[in-house]
Amino acid sequence: MKWKTVIFALILPVAVNAADSLTVERVVGEVLAHNDRVGAARLMERSAREKAASAGAWNDPMLMLGVQNLPTSLDFKEDMMTMKMLGLSQDIPYSGFKGLESKAAKAEAEVEGKTREEVEREMVVAARMAYYNYYYQNEILKELESQRQIAEQVVDAAAAKLRANQGTQEDMLAAQSDLWRIETEILSAKQLLDEARFDLNSLRGADVNTEIGAIESPEIGTIPDSAEAWLAQAEENYPPLRRLAYQSESYQYSARAAGRMRWPMLNLSGNYGFRADSEMEKRNDMIGVQVSLSIPIFSIGQQRRMSRSMKAMSESADAEARQLRKDIEARLRSLLHRAQRLKESLRIYKEMIIPTSEQALKSAFAGYAANRSSFQTVYNYASAIYRDKILVHQIANELASTMAEAEKYFVEAGERR
Repeated sequence: MKWKTVIFALILPVAVNAADSLTVERVVGEVLAHNDRVGAARLMERSAREKAASAGAWNDPMLMLGVQNLPTSLDFKEDMMTMKMLGLSQDIPYSGFKGLESKAAKAEAEVEGKTREEVEREMVVAARMAYYNYYYQNEILKELESQRQIAEQVVDAAAAKLRANQGTQEDMLAAQSDLWRIETEILSAKQLLDEARFDLNSLRGADVNTEIGAIESPEIGTIPDSAEAWLAQAEENYPPLRRLAYQSESYQYSARAAGRMRWPMLNLSGNYGFRADSEMEKRNDMIGVQVSLSIPIFSIGQQRRMSRSMKAMSESADAEARQLRKDIEARLRSLLHRAQRLKESLRIYKEMIIPTSEQALKSAFAGYAANRSSFQTVYNYASAIYRDKILVHQIANELASTMAEAEKYFVEAGERR
C-alpha cells in the first residue's frame, strides 16, 4: 500500500507558501537597476544629450588688440595716424544652419534614447526568460524526484512479487533499470537548473553562485484573438521603429544645414583706435566698422554633395523602417499563432490528457494489486504520467517565453514585468 500512497502523492497538487518568494517583478527591477548593459546604454544617452545641448551655438567672437601705423622708431607720438586699436569681430549665421544643426543633434540624442529603451526591453525579455527557465526547470526536477519515489516503490513491489512467485525476474530488472534511468535524468535536470540559476543571477547583477529560494509561479499575459492591437501598439512604442524615425529626422536637418552652408557667411567687426596727443595738438580717437561676406566659391560643391548624402541617408532610414514594419508584423503574427496553439496544447494536457492518464493509472494499480493487470501496464501508465507532466512544464515555459518576446514590441520596460 506504500507504493499506492506515493502514486497518489504524485497526482495531488502540493501547496507552496509564496511568502518572501522571488518574483518576476523583482528580477526585472534588479536587472534594470544593476545590469551593466543597461547602465552603459544610459550613459551613451546622457552623452548624446549633453552633446546636443551645445550643438548649434554661434562661433565665439574674436577680440582684436594691436597697433596701427606705428613708425619704425616705435615712437607713438611721432605720427599723427599712429593709434592703439581695440576691435571685436563676430560671424553672424543668418542662413540658420546653426539652428538646423542643433535640431539634428537633438534628434540624434533621441536616437540614443530609443537605443537605451531597446536595450532595456531586451534585458527585460532576457530577465523574464531566465526567470521562466529557472522556474520550469525547478518544476521538472520536482517531477523527476517524485517519479523516482514511485520507481523505488515499483522496484520494491516487483521484488515482493518475485519473492512470492507472483512476478518475474524480468519485471524486477526492468523496474531497476527505469530507476537508474530516472537517476541520470535527475542529474541532467540538476545541471540544467544550475545553468538557469547562473544565467538568472548574472542578469540580476548578483554573484552567480547565489542560491535562489522559493520562486513564485509566473503569470502569462492576455493572448488576443488577433494581432491588430499588438501591431498598433508596436507602431507607437517599439524603440527601433522610433529610433529610425528620429534618425531620418536628424539626417533631414543635417541635409538642410549643409544646404544653408552654401550661403555667404556674414561677418561684422568694429574697432576703436586710441591716438596719442602730440605737443602741438590734441588728436581725436578713431573708430572703424566693417561688414564682410565670405563667398563660398570652393566649398559650395562640397556642401551640395554633403546635402545630397544626408538626404540619401534619410531615405535609407525610411526604407529600413518600412521593412522593419513588415518584419514586425510577420514576427508578431507568428508569435500570436504560436502562443494560441501552445495555450490550447496546455489546456488539452491539463484538462484532458493528464486527468485521463491519472484515472487510468489508478485503475491499473487496482488491477495489479488484485492480480488482474500486468506489471508492464502499471509501469507504462506510471512512466507516461510523469513524462506528460514534464512536457506540460516545457510547454508552459515556451508559452511564457513566447509572450515575453511578443511584449518586447509594444510594452514599456517598466509597464509590465
